[in-house]
Amino acid sequence: MDLVIGAGAECREGLSPQSYTNPLVCATSIPTTCRSFAFYTPTLNRTTCPADTPYNMFFQRDHFAPHKSRKFEGYYTRTQLEDGGTLAVIFCWVKHAKERGNYVHVSYTPSGTGVGPTQYLQRPPTPADTLSSRNHTLNAVPSAESVSASLSRTSRSSFSPAPLAAFKYDFFPDKIDVVTSKPAQRGGHVSFTITAPGIGHMAVTADSIEYSIIVPEEHLRVHLVLDAHTLWSPASPLAGPMGGIMRLSWLLPLNWHVRSTGSRATYAVEHGRALIASKAYGEGRAHVEKNWGGSFPRGWIWAQAFSASEAGGGDPWGLNGEFGKGSSQQRWRRSQDEDTEDHSERTFCIAGGKAFPGVQAYLVGYRSQECQWDFRPPYAVALGRFSPFLRVRHDSRQGEVELRVSNWRRKLDVVIEASPDTFMDMAAPLRGGHEPGFAHESFRAKVHVRASTRRWPGGKWTVVEECVLGQVGAVQCGALEFGGSFYRKVDASE
Repeated sequence: MDLVIGAGAECREGLSPQSYTNPLVCATSIPTTCRSFAFYTPTLNRTTCPADTPYNMFFQRDHFAPHKSRKFEGYYTRTQLEDGGTLAVIFCWVKHAKERGNYVHVSYTPSGTGVGPTQYLQRPPTPADTLSSRNHTLNAVPSAESVSASLSRTSRSSFSPAPLAAFKYDFFPDKIDVVTSKPAQRGGHVSFTITAPGIGHMAVTADSIEYSIIVPEEHLRVHLVLDAHTLWSPASPLAGPMGGIMRLSWLLPLNWHVRSTGSRATYAVEHGRALIASKAYGEGRAHVEKNWGGSFPRGWIWAQAFSASEAGGGDPWGLNGEFGKGSSQQRWRRSQDEDTEDHSERTFCIAGGKAFPGVQAYLVGYRSQECQWDFRPPYAVALGRFSPFLRVRHDSRQGEVELRVSNWRRKLDVVIEASPDTFMDMAAPLRGGHEPGFAHESFRAKVHVRASTRRWPGGKWTVVEECVLGQVGAVQCGALEFGGSFYRKVDASE
């Protein structure tokens, strides 16, 4: 049975994803304290909508799927482009919010090199290019085909893309709709579509994730397709950074799940008015995650980075100047072969902060050919000043984070640096709604990692790996975020 969740607290069942393009019939409007935020329910039999049963609360297996019983839910994707730029997209909602209950963020941060992300592409893509090896069964308005068709109207002979300029949009739509379906196989990933009318949608299947953003009044079009996901744990496809703590997720104020530590991303972006519009097409790699729970904490740190790579003009997926050349499997195998010859793919991510009064907790993941390391409570936790396995120092005014986290046999030392003038503000989900400027994020961070092991508790630490992540040539392109009380503005007089 298919489930539709209106991001205001109504749940609706009986609509198939294929029929979602049909307009829903408005029934009774539910009054709110905010005049700009309205809730609607379709004319469906309310008896078909079950309550939050213990099974739904305790036994949900795919935690990337929506959790209809929780106060807020947010999906975040960061795509690092081939030149080190970043394309970021967020869909988030807070139920029963007093104001700004729904949030969609779309931004592009250039690499700072002066070279746009279209440098090695010789022609604009066609709909066949962007969708040739993808099978999207979830339909929503606007469609991915309409985005690609619109972007490909420029004639091939006159196509001369200009470097894409930076942009950031924070939308607070009146409504966000979510349509979910049962997984194709028992214990598999759930397919669902998130739609913000008038802005765009996020369509998720077991094998791919598609974003389609069309905002004519802002002259903005974004089409992003992710596939070839790298799971947090290949041995447990539904696992995430919380590990066994996930069994207590219904009790925790905030939860974090990473769907993929590195997906292949195919993107097409058009921004600006017709004669001066910038168009960018290409591929990159994406980090895909979500949060859900009661609210974001009073203060937190988040960071993410991919392997460092060589500078300039790279062709990370073997396109050789042709967008979509070869099958997706062939391009993926070529990229994997190159990684095997040069260096192993490395990824790092961390999320954590003030979990409860007097308690700080963190979730940390570091992946390389040698290390598949996770750190979580009870090790990555500080009870007041008592923290034998964790040490964190952060200074947002300097754009710095220093972390040391360990267990009995593994230790990870991390230093993250980003220039203070590279941070931009974002909204964050609080209990009353999304608070603008409550989070501050930079996509110009560099991450230094040192991994050490020892044979027994109390033994001597031996460094097994030391590397820099979040860098393309000389360009820093990792991500670092300070939220809430962990962010302090830089005093211009200093």
